[in-house]
Amino acid sequence: MEVRVPKSGRFTLVLNVGTNQATGAMLRKSISFGNVMPASSGSSIGAVVSAIGGLLAKQVVAATVTEIDNLI
Repeated sequence: MEVRVPKSGRFTLVLNVGTNQATGAMLRKSISFGNVMPASSGSSIGAVVSAIGGLLAKQVVAATVTEIDNLI
């Protein structure tokens, strides 16, 4: 039976960078940050997302976390 062993992670911020003139849809840009420790809690990642979001000129509209595991 395989066991999942956390290897690494990353989080991605999705930014609102404007509006499409033709359709009125929101234009988005994403920024990814790697080397997130696998044992990081949601609240600690949320604090980092909030801190980085406060430094950016564009509004953060979504944040996702991707975890990478090894199967042994």
